[in-house]
Amino acid sequence: MKNTLRGRVVKGVASRFSVFTEDGVKTCLARGRLKSDGLIYVGDYVEIARDRDVWVIESVAPRKNALIRPYVANIDLCLITVAPVPAPDFVLVDKIIVNCLAEGITPVLVVNKSDIEKVDVSEYNCVETVYCSAETAGGADALVPVISGKTVCFAGQSAVGKSSLINALIGSALLEVGALARKTDRGKHTTRRTELIPLGDDTWVADTCGFSMLEAVDIPPAELRLYYDDFEPFRPACRFNGCTHIDEPDCAVRAEVGKSVGKGRYERYKVIFAELDERRKNKYD
Repeated sequence: MKNTLRGRVVKGVASRFSVFTEDGVKTCLARGRLKSDGLIYVGDYVEIARDRDVWVIESVAPRKNALIRPYVANIDLCLITVAPVPAPDFVLVDKIIVNCLAEGITPVLVVNKSDIEKVDVSEYNCVETVYCSAETAGGADALVPVISGKTVCFAGQSAVGKSSLINALIGSALLEVGALARKTDRGKHTTRRTELIPLGDDTWVADTCGFSMLEAVDIPPAELRLYYDDFEPFRPACRFNGCTHIDEPDCAVRAEVGKSVGKGRYERYKVIFAELDERRKNKYD
């Protein structure tokens, strides 16, 4: 009878995977059919079995969601991190929010370095916001009740303090923290792998590389409006049911811009809409 265990993939390097189980972390290989069927993602729930002197991943449970930049699965929350320095890229923030909602991931806006200056995120009334500072004692405490029992990832520009916040959450300097590049005011990428870090009580934090480069998912431009909850209260009053809120007459959403709908938020919506529209034209022309 096979010695089998259930667990979760917490790290993958080449063809070897670290799987967290009730019997400790096991280093595993993957069956050939799993290699040919597709990648095993960090975050996957798997069944492993002892095969002679090695552990082998036998099967992968269906995923709740999966992201490919980086490869990580079964995420509950995405902590979209901004800070006063470097200056926030709110187009990136909006793209990540759209990506999260399309994948069934709850976005949470985290304003780090709030001891220096509080970033104005008042336009994001549709997203839960948490203010904190990784550089102060207990600076990440406000995140604890938000992430409890969840699998979370951090996303955002480099040097906004994502690794520092993870360090604060786990209470040690486990992760290398990068300094802001002096000349460009842009951060050096210091996270070079994807790994799930257990915080207890079924809480997991994904230490990931590449989330700062998330783009909006490949959706039809006309569907972008569906991912803007702050537009929804006004959408029913638009003249057309399928109003994209771009140039249709009698658009109730446009009428609220600068009032109940933030002007910056709407202008960035138009930017993302134009990018999706251009991508669609290039695809079919």
